[in-house]
Amino acid sequence: MKTKFFFSVIGLLVAISVVTFLSGCDKDLVGINNSPNAVSEANVKTIIGQQAVLVGLQSAIGDWYSGDRSRFMSIWTRQMCAPTGLGRPQPAAWNNYLLDRSKNSANDYNWSQGYRAVKLANDIIYNAADAGLAGGKLNAFLGIAKFYKALVLGDQAAVYGDVPIETLTDFPVYAKQSAVFAFTQTLLDQAIVHFQAGTETVAMDLPFKGNATNWIAACNSLKARHYLFALNYASAASSAAQGISAASGTVNAIYSLTAGEYSPWGHWTNTETGEPIRSNKYYVDMLKSEAGDKRLTSFLSVRGGMTTIIGFDIYGDLNGSADEKTPTKAAGLAKYGPYNAPFPMMSYEENLLIRAEAKARTGDTPGAITDLNTIRTTAGLTAKAAGDFANTAALITEILKQKYLQLFLEGQAYHDMRRVNKTDGTPLYRAGIPTRWLYVEAEITTNPNCPKGDSEQSRNELW
Repeated sequence: MKTKFFFSVIGLLVAISVVTFLSGCDKDLVGINNSPNAVSEANVKTIIGQQAVLVGLQSAIGDWYSGDRSRFMSIWTRQMCAPTGLGRPQPAAWNNYLLDRSKNSANDYNWSQGYRAVKLANDIIYNAADAGLAGGKLNAFLGIAKFYKALVLGDQAAVYGDVPIETLTDFPVYAKQSAVFAFTQTLLDQAIVHFQAGTETVAMDLPFKGNATNWIAACNSLKARHYLFALNYASAASSAAQGISAASGTVNAIYSLTAGEYSPWGHWTNTETGEPIRSNKYYVDMLKSEAGDKRLTSFLSVRGGMTTIIGFDIYGDLNGSADEKTPTKAAGLAKYGPYNAPFPMMSYEENLLIRAEAKARTGDTPGAITDLNTIRTTAGLTAKAAGDFANTAALITEILKQKYLQLFLEGQAYHDMRRVNKTDGTPLYRAGIPTRWLYVEAEITTNPNCPKGDSEQSRNELW
């Protein structure tokens, strides 16, 4: 992965291509370069260039988080499935946990798009001051860039194991999984310091417009996620206590109804012939396991002339009815189906559920149940009491179940099922899920530092 120059021009091209999304925010953004094919690296070292890179970073990271990464993980955790015969054939292979490492594969896209986001974040981190940003504007740009860089690196480490931390040389060196999580904690601490020093309004900041309070909370929630990844539950509880405290604090990928700015899931729902990714019976049945769960109709919608939401029994192991064995009758997306649906990357609900699990694992049973019940009652379910759980393990299992249901398509269920299976053996669903993604061909063939060998456990230091 020759990343020193590999994404420098491409990254800025992406940024400029989405500048029209903010045409009403800053007229100076138009005309950063009249020839997209002639963008130079020098443009990064201007204020206008930094503004464009910030927009490009948010675009790239949103498409990465809710793109093929989300589809793989939702299928592998049986939230969604890809029945054969509905449309494009590629997704059907994902049902069998096939992971292609070749160029232009979904795996290759996940790797390259993630590190493109890292490159764009670095373009801000290492150039913002020299470009002329100062004071509150500089604090906001640096804090935002470090948040997103930490988000990507933490997820890449969770998926691949050992990954590069910095990509400023031709052949980046790989770091152990635990070292990556330690590095992201440092990045997020630095981001918090930037935000605490004071920010100014930033029109290009799509979630919060430079609001320091919201960003500090988001940083603490991401710290909690990564402490969970590192199996440090006490620190996860502490960070989550300072994390996102309301739905308005959720960090979303933002999309619109303008062509070229559609969400990835919107494409698969509305553009792909036959809507080839449908609900899995396993997930639908779990949503139906308690009466009144409002997430059923909030997240999914009927298809194929049905009057009720059903999932497809794709593996034939859930005693499905005739309807549940008919692909076209399986429910499609409601919540994330529209082209302009925002997609959560770090949410209030995730913070609550991280805090609940971390509290349960560190002895605060009442606090864990309180956080759990916030999720349950919002979903239309009855509140739980301490007497409803035989032991702490039962409480944790319920928290993980609600996390699996609530964080629909977000990919955290994939991480949880591997982490929990390793630590206490209580997965909601686990059989057959790859514990590590394969390094892609482009990385193996160009970077001599890429670890060799395909053992699933060889690069998963913690899980």
